[in-house]
Amino acid sequence: MDSVMMSTYVAAVANIILLLGILYPSVVNFLKTRSTVSTLLLIFSAVFLLQNLAAVYYHMVVPYTPAVEFEVLVLTSLQTIGFGALFWVTYK
Repeated sequence: MDSVMMSTYVAAVANIILLLGILYPSVVNFLKTRSTVSTLLLIFSAVFLLQNLAAVYYHMVVPYTPAVEFEVLVLTSLQTIGFGALFWVTYK
């Protein structure tokens, strides 16, 4: 695995860790309040967690061509920044 795809893999694993951290208070809030916001945050976290689990699986199984490696790295890194901000706000 080259360095670009290894960086993408690391970012996807970081996304999974961040999403698990976001998912816990989402579940707690959903069970307490059953509000629309907590429901949507729970759905958001769960769907993106599934997406990142699938991404890690495909990073390990399906070889990417050099033409798309950089784009996948950029998109996954942007996701990591967004999830990091959401994680920070969740625990603030």
